[in-house]
Amino acid sequence: MPLTPRIKRSCQIGIAALACFAALAVAGIATSPDAPAAEPAHVPEGLVVASPRVCAALAVYELASADDFGLRATVASTALNAFRDADRVPDCSPGVARAVSAGFEPRRWQASLDAVDAVINGSFMISPDACVRANAVVPLSTADGDEPANSPVVARSQCVISNLAFVEVTP
Repeated sequence: MPLTPRIKRSCQIGIAALACFAALAVAGIATSPDAPAAEPAHVPEGLVVASPRVCAALAVYELASADDFGLRATVASTALNAFRDADRVPDCSPGVARAVSAGFEPRRWQASLDAVDAVINGSFMISPDACVRANAVVPLSTADGDEPANSPVVARSQCVISNLAFVEVTP
């Protein structure tokens, strides 16, 4: 099909119109007001969240920021062990409210739930045994970012993953 002057002119008009629409879209995005800041989640009075699954997922969400399923599952196992050793699950509604109100990451929350579910149903086995028995998590980094090489926690730790020590403590 030969390019006639009429077809060339139609193409030029079409490209000019497309450029105008693109410029308007960019201008609209640039001048739109910023998204409103997320309001803190309101926790209804008397609400108690004491589900082992949800509270363990909260521990995973808060502690396991790396994209490492083994880490998430180990945190989940440790939280579940702590609940079992204490013979109760603490009320984690304030923590859940904080988590969902400030920069909530749905994909990370789902990954946390998946790790808890894998530990509960036995589809993921924690290894080594020191990690399996852990019932407390101790972050190893200090406020200035240095690792406390002489810390008693480091000396007792048999299981360290991503700068977190998983330890067994007696209740």
